[in-house]
Amino acid sequence: MKNTPLVTIITVVFNGEKYLEKTIQSVINQNYSNIEYIVIDGGSSDRTINIIKKHEDVISFWKSEQDAGIYDAMNKGLSLANGDWLNFMNAGDQFASHKSIANFMERSS
Repeated sequence: MKNTPLVTIITVVFNGEKYLEKTIQSVINQNYSNIEYIVIDGGSSDRTINIIKKHEDVISFWKSEQDAGIYDAMNKGLSLANGDWLNFMNAGDQFASHKSIANFMERSS
């Protein structure tokens, strides 16, 4: 793909240790090369932070602090996003395949 616009993916999570790993794997296993991945945690008290730290080498930015709910967390992510395209992947969400973003970008150009 000649032009590879930046795609920002934002995951918001709170006490999502049961679901977050699959979401992160789904994002980092995409075969599209130009992804910015932001994870916003609402101050989890379970193992969520451990999961984020395990993958921080492939997460562009992450933050963990109390927020005023899911929309506040989404707005925090939006304020950090640099992408030409934006996608929210909440904890527990997964892409249908490792080609999902690439397929979308091919069709959108």
